[in-house]
Amino acid sequence: MTAEEKSPIEEFVDLYAKIKADFEKLPDILTNLSNFSGDIVKENNELKDKLKDIDNKFQVLQTEYESKDSKISDVEKEAASYKVKLESVEEQMSGLREIYEEMAQERSKDIEIQDLLKIYTVLFEKVFAANPHTKILLLLQGVDKEVWTRDELVKTTGFAPAAILKALHDLRNNGIVDLDESAQEVKLASE
Repeated sequence: MTAEEKSPIEEFVDLYAKIKADFEKLPDILTNLSNFSGDIVKENNELKDKLKDIDNKFQVLQTEYESKDSKISDVEKEAASYKVKLESVEEQMSGLREIYEEMAQERSKDIEIQDLLKIYTVLFEKVFAANPHTKILLLLQGVDKEVWTRDELVKTTGFAPAAILKALHDLRNNGIVDLDESAQEVKLASE
């Protein structure tokens, strides 16, 4: 063996001497590596648990969505059904409205002018003529006499003096007649 050539034991001893310091660090590195891998395993398990929770929540939400989607679909079908019923009712009401309008037109054709005059005559004679206001106005307009006394109106109309006096005040307050209190005379108001 030459000086340059080393035996395997010497090579091992030389190599060991070189890496001895690094070799002493190996247990700490292995411990750190073990701890690091343990942390990775722990974090991986935590992530798996979170993934399971999220998956469960997703399943719940998907079930709720499908349920609500189904309810919305049912409500939309029910609304469509009611819309069809409403349209049917509207069509029937339209038909009834047309029938009513036709009947109203026929009814208005049936009432003639003479019938209207009869109605007006009855209203005037039975309802309005029974009112002292109306009789006073008829006398003031229908006779050639322009000025009437209160006593003349009482005697001609047949109403009580108090009713005539009240009617004259009402007519005067509405600007229909001129009333002279001192002379107890009344005439139509001049326009």
